[in-house]
Amino acid sequence: MALHFSPRPSCSLRLLRRLSASPSPTLEPNPPPSIGPSPSYTVADDLSPAESHLLEKLHFIIKDHHRNHPNPDPSASPPPNLAIPDLSSSFSSIFPLPPSPALTHHIIRRFSSLRHGIPFPQILSFFNWWISFSPSSPSKPFTSMIDLAGKLHHFDLAWHFLDSMHALSIPIPLSAFSSLIRRYSRANRPSEAINAFHRMPDYGLEPDPISFSLLLAALSRQRLAVQAQSLFDSFSSRFPPDVVIYSNLVHAWCRAGSLEKAEQAFAAMRNAGIQPNVYTYTTVIDAMCRAGQIPRAQEVLCQMLDSGCTPNAATFNCFMRAHVRAGRSEQALQVHNQMRRLGCEPDGITYNFLIEAHCSKGQKNLDAALKVLNSMILKGKECAPDANSFNHILKCVLSLGDVKAAHKLYEKMREIECQPSTVTYNILMQLFSKDKTMDMVLKMKKEMEKEGVEPNVNTYGVLITAFCERGSWRRSYQLMRELLEDKCLKPTKQVYEKVQELLRRAGQLRKHDELVEIMAERGFISPPPLDC
Repeated sequence: MALHFSPRPSCSLRLLRRLSASPSPTLEPNPPPSIGPSPSYTVADDLSPAESHLLEKLHFIIKDHHRNHPNPDPSASPPPNLAIPDLSSSFSSIFPLPPSPALTHHIIRRFSSLRHGIPFPQILSFFNWWISFSPSSPSKPFTSMIDLAGKLHHFDLAWHFLDSMHALSIPIPLSAFSSLIRRYSRANRPSEAINAFHRMPDYGLEPDPISFSLLLAALSRQRLAVQAQSLFDSFSSRFPPDVVIYSNLVHAWCRAGSLEKAEQAFAAMRNAGIQPNVYTYTTVIDAMCRAGQIPRAQEVLCQMLDSGCTPNAATFNCFMRAHVRAGRSEQALQVHNQMRRLGCEPDGITYNFLIEAHCSKGQKNLDAALKVLNSMILKGKECAPDANSFNHILKCVLSLGDVKAAHKLYEKMREIECQPSTVTYNILMQLFSKDKTMDMVLKMKKEMEKEGVEPNVNTYGVLITAFCERGSWRRSYQLMRELLEDKCLKPTKQVYEKVQELLRRAGQLRKHDELVEIMAERGFISPPPLDC
């Protein structure tokens, strides 16, 4: 069934057709704003210099212990009252007095921001050591542990922390349950997410429209539209739907790929006398663009304009993304032209899509991409370039093999204080590995560690490949151990076989067999047959 979003050629549609006639500089698209994203770790600004120093020491102790005692089965939940004696002694040695709740919160959040190799047993041991000195503490450290346990799917421990807070009469904030609900949804366990919502009164929290909206948002982001619709129907009398609740329902069906159901929710919203807002319209436009239905998305944009709802950069970025990813650079430029004529200011994402469009054509448009980058720099904080801005250009430079250009771009990033991402470092290391020496590659690796940028499997792939090509079995072996034990990541088959071949050629059969054993223990390969 087709969506009935006013297909008539209104005055707005005629205006858009007129505006799309002439191209202009390229911009980058924004996805519709998400509700309640999981926060990433930021530098602690509420700690004293002395506490910041202790934070770094504590981080090193926990990380070092994890490196020397890797967790053989990260999926298994440790006992809730876990204590690691040698770690507890180390904690006591650096803390004459128990650390503050703020410091405890920050060390948990710092490790929680990692994607791989989270030293959860060590963090739990520290938390239990800390709580033994500070039983009646603020809720923040507990909430951080609930979120971390949920992230690792240790939901039994998350409930243990909630029960502990309740038993100690520590006020339980809404954020504790919103984290738990979000983690259940991400783990594709909607029934448990809904159960957590229903259990809020047991912990002194009454569900309200805000918590209900958070639940719907969590379900919608995970494409759990059927469950979101069922909840919406069940609670519509208790929590009369408003624009936020309806928008979450529309978003759920759009994310699930059912535009027909999204149309029904959209129509019900308008029939209830609730005017869709910019987020609602943008959600529908984004779903249509992702489905390749650009003309229908344009019709919705016209309806949006006719209703008096002003589109924002995120709205136009939906069109930008669709055109750029499909290689339609000219159409992307036309979208930017529409933005300018309608007085809509592009944002950083718009500019990033413009850069991507120019770079997709290779060297011919590298200069144009650099011009867009420079215009972002001139705009200052309003549209300051981020790592993605540079990454598109660096990928283009990588295809050209221009190491000097890579150096200049990296220097420019540092000059404007733009934080490189994991992808940035991966591209740079891949480029610099073309040099005769590995100096710049090793420098990039050290900077990643210093900046707290987490390496991924591609990072190790670039490093290991570079050392294998130079015949350095020691460094290749060390990095492979780090990848497997510290980060708990599975190497690609190609990288693993390169290291094993190098070790065999070097006569390092013992180390070769050690890697086979570790890979088998992690479940990455089948165990080798036992000798008869």
